[in-house]
This record gives sequence, structure tokens and C-alpha cells, in this order.
Amino acid sequence: MISRQFTITILSAGLFALGCSASRDIEVTGQVVAGTAQGELVLEFFDVNGDEKTSVHTAKAGADGSFKEVISVEGDEILVRALADADGNGACSAGEKWGEASATIQDDAVEPISIALGTAACPE
Repeated sequence: MISRQFTITILSAGLFALGCSASRDIEVTGQVVAGTAQGELVLEFFDVNGDEKTSVHTAKAGADGSFKEVISVEGDEILVRALADADGNGACSAGEKWGEASATIQDDAVEPISIALGTAACPE
């Protein structure tokens, strides 16, 4: 009976360990330079792991364009996309200003990010 319980405990611990990811929390700070952009500044944070880019968090920048967020990532790089959401739909629409910047994660931290908004075609 003891060996059966021991086996179940070991198997459960192994399955738990497999289910856990290697993600870690990092603080991301920065500034969005919006110029004459209209609408709320919406931020989307992506975890970049090799060729894979996964959206992990959304937030709004302060009235002055500053932001400070803690996000959970697995990769070694992040991408932050900013949008001046003039129509309030939460997505980039034709004519809205947006921009993005990436940063490499070192020692579970990134340098402050600066994002300048422009009027290029919306990202896919």
C-alpha cells in the first residue's frame, strides 16, 4: 500500500512539474510619444520567443503617455505596441496612429521603452 501511494505521489509531482511553464514576471516601463494623436493610448505587450509572438497583456498608458506594467513572459524579448485608439474599438483602424518597440530581457528586466506613433498601415 505504501509503495502504491508513493508511486502516485511521484507521478503527480512529475505531472505538476511538466504543467508549469518557465514564465517569469518582468517590469516594463516607458513612454509613448503621441504628438497630436487622438484617443486613448492602448498598449499591447507581446512575448517574443524565437519566431513566435504571443500577446500576453493589454493596458492603457497614462495621460502623459507613460506606462509601467508587470507582464509574464517566457521568451528573451518583448514587443510593445501602442495605439492612439481614436474610434475606441480597441484595435488598429485605418488612419489611427500606432507604433511599436521591442526590447531584450536581461536579468528579468528591460531598459525603458520609447514608442513614437506614426500613420503607417495597421499591423497584422
